[in-house]
Amino acid sequence: MNSALTKRLSRSAAVAIPLAAALVLTGCSSNDDAVDGEVTYPTVPVIPPGEGISLGHDDQEIGDTIPEPVHVGEIEPIKATDLLAVVNTGLEVELNAIDPVAGVAGDRFVVGPGIWSPVIHGFVGETSSDPAVLAAEVWRPRGSRGTAEYTVSTYSGNLLEPSEILLPDYARAHSREGSSAVTSDGRFFVTWDDGLYGVRVIDLEAKKESGSLQIIGCGPFTWLDGHELYSVCEDTRELIQISIDDTGVPIETSRSKVLPEDFVSTRTVTWAAGAKKSLLVGANGDVYVFDFSEGLPATEVTPIGNAGQDGGRFADNEIDNTGSRIAIEYTDSVVHPHSARGGDVVKVELFDAATFTPIKTLDLPALGLTGISSSAFSVDGRVLYVVGDGPEVDGETTQMIVGIDSATGDQVSSAEVTGTIDDIGSLITPQVLE
Repeated sequence: MNSALTKRLSRSAAVAIPLAAALVLTGCSSNDDAVDGEVTYPTVPVIPPGEGISLGHDDQEIGDTIPEPVHVGEIEPIKATDLLAVVNTGLEVELNAIDPVAGVAGDRFVVGPGIWSPVIHGFVGETSSDPAVLAAEVWRPRGSRGTAEYTVSTYSGNLLEPSEILLPDYARAHSREGSSAVTSDGRFFVTWDDGLYGVRVIDLEAKKESGSLQIIGCGPFTWLDGHELYSVCEDTRELIQISIDDTGVPIETSRSKVLPEDFVSTRTVTWAAGAKKSLLVGANGDVYVFDFSEGLPATEVTPIGNAGQDGGRFADNEIDNTGSRIAIEYTDSVVHPHSARGGDVVKVELFDAATFTPIKTLDLPALGLTGISSSAFSVDGRVLYVVGDGPEVDGETTQMIVGIDSATGDQVSSAEVTGTIDDIGSLITPQVLE
């Protein structure tokens, strides 16, 4: 037997005996009139509730409804000046609305995960009942062995009863950024589907699938202008247009073979809703800005530049809603950022979206950060926000969010992230619905 354990047991036993004896002696001494070993105790006086006692005469009256209804507050609508901050991805995904200038967290949402990355869309609102967050979710009660449920849920109001749409068992929403979208009127959720190899449309008002279209060899991007969807067909070097009718049925309407012979696609893309332009940084570094303001381009589209640089690798990227600025993150490794050894993000480059002219290099010293987690443009495109670790103090860091003027690259704000946020993993720009 462990000698330390033996000593602890011996001490415990030695303490237990006199304690029991003390209780007996105390009990016997409490009443000198005890008979036949019976022990009695003095009566504890009852103090009636009154002023100064929390459960006194002002105590809340018990209602007739049992159990009582749950009383909860409603969310504040997401503002046009807010961003969404994804905090944690796992069995559930935690995210907050955040004021990026003050760094203060607001509404907190907990949604289900996607197949790979979280599928989350945020919306600017005016009232608490307006849609705030939509998520395409995968709920697995027994991990990979149990039956999964695939849902599309819209969160608003008190968040206790989201508008949930249970998808068919065969639905598999692709979960990379840019592979799903919500139409600007808020009517339809459109996603490229991995099981279908095509486009699936969910009617958010009728709460059901409204249509699908198999298009093998195209996608998985959903650049949406109203009910018109644009995407890429890499093998045939085509851009494709798919129209979604008033009943939510997708129909292929046009293709245009305008991509160059050496075109290489990518995993994630972004969309400039106000300018009707999209950004695609190919896996070989070629930077494409597609203009869909007049439908499909009729002439060959060429890259505006190449994002490759010596000593680092391009990672996540975004175009602002006005279509005038591009931000590209770079790691400290030449290994592709999707690799497990892809390195850490150490700078963000700001470019002109028309000419790919560099505007500003935002490295760690320039940002006043010791690490970069994510970046995103404001809704109006005027500010690029970068979130990451602040300076180290006594071996610890706090998360900071830094605002950069998109036009000049000059810093316009810097704040410590406060509130219920622990560790922001990524930032999302909310969408303005019609």
